Amino acid sequence: MILVARSSQSVFSKSSPFLFRGPARVPRRFLGIPSAFLLDDYLPRYQLLTSVDSAKKRSHAYAHLRECNLCPRKCGVNRYETTGMCMIGAETAKVNVIAPHRGEEPCIQGFHGSGSVFFSGCNLRCVFCQNHDISHKRNGFDLTPEELAEWYIKLQQIGNVHNINLVTPEHVVPQVALSILTARDMGLRVPIIYNTSSFDSLESLKLLDGLVDIYLADFKVWNSSTSKRLLKAEDYAPTAMESIKEMHRQVGDLSFTSDGIAKRGVLLRHLVMPGKEDEGKEIMRWLGENLSKDLYVHIMEQYHPDAHVGKKRRVTRRVRKGNGGEDTREETRYGEINRAVRDEELSSVRDAAVKAGLWRFCEPNENNSAFHL
Repeated sequence: MILVARSSQSVFSKSSPFLFRGPARVPRRFLGIPSAFLLDDYLPRYQLLTSVDSAKKRSHAYAHLRECNLCPRKCGVNRYETTGMCMIGAETAKVNVIAPHRGEEPCIQGFHGSGSVFFSGCNLRCVFCQNHDISHKRNGFDLTPEELAEWYIKLQQIGNVHNINLVTPEHVVPQVALSILTARDMGLRVPIIYNTSSFDSLESLKLLDGLVDIYLADFKVWNSSTSKRLLKAEDYAPTAMESIKEMHRQVGDLSFTSDGIAKRGVLLRHLVMPGKEDEGKEIMRWLGENLSKDLYVHIMEQYHPDAHVGKKRRVTRRVRKGNGGEDTREETRYGEINRAVRDEELSSVRDAAVKAGLWRFCEPNENNSAFHL
C-alpha cells in the first residue's frame, strides 16, 4: 500500500522546548555540532547540475538499462526485453511503500520524518533480511520515473519531509536517476538519500554522482565465506569497500544544518550479528584506516532472526547400517545466527571502532534526546 501522511499542519504543546503551536516548522537550534560538520544552509546537489549534465545522465541511464551493469552481478541483459538477478525490467520500478518514515536515525528522520520509498526486489539474497516480504517477494506497484517524481513532490509538499529516502534502490538506479531529474524540474528541493547495501557497481555510482546528497550505506559482513552463505554474494566485502570509498569521495563526511538534520555525506551502518563480532571489528578497522576517522557510524544492535533463519527443514541422509538406508531428521536453518546479539558482542565492535580512531557515533545524547549527533 502506498501512503503519504498529512503532517504539515501539526499542533504541538507549549510544554515542549522545541515544538510550538501553529504550522509545523523547524526552529533554529545549535546542538554542539562540530564546526567542520556544520552547514549554514544547503542546496541539494541535483540543483547544481547544468542542462548538459542532466542530458548526459538521462542518456547514460537508458544505456545502463540496455546492457545492465548496475551491480557486481553484471547480468548484461537488455532489461527492455528480459530481466536479470533482480527480476525488475526497464520502464518501471516496483515500489512497496511510499510514506514519511520515523524508523531511521534521528538526524535523518528529524521532526517530520524521512520521505521513504521502499523499492521491491534486491540484488542480494540475505537469508536474515528484515524486509523479506518487500525485497525477496517483489510485492508492490509498478511506477514510471515520472510517477515516482510526482510522489517525491507529494512527500515534500504534503508530508513536509526532510528528505527523499530511496530504500534498496541498487537495481533500479536508472529509473531513480530519471525520477530525480524529473522531480527537480517539478520543484523538488529536499536532499536525496541513497539507502543501500553497498553492493553497487562503480558505473552505477558514477551515474548517481551529483544526484545523491546522503549515502546511507551498510557494511554487512567481512568474510567471503559468510557473505556467500548468508548474502549469496561471495564478493560482497571487496565490492562494499570499493563502493563506500566512491560514495565518500562524492559527498564526504556527514554534515548538518544547525537544526540537527543531516544534509550531505556518508552515514555508515553496521548491523552486529550473533557470532560475527570479529567481522564487525575488521570492518571498523578498515573504515578507520582507509576511509575517514570522521566517518559517522551507526553500530546497530537490532538484529533478530527473520526470513529463512530459524525455519525448520527435513534433511535426509544415506547411512551405512547393515544393508544401508536413509536417516531423516529435522534441522534448524542457519542455526548459528538464530538468536539475538549479546551485549558483549555489541560492545566489542564498538570498542574496535574506538580503537580504529572513529569517534562520531549514532548514540543517545545525554543532554538532548531529540537527536543523535
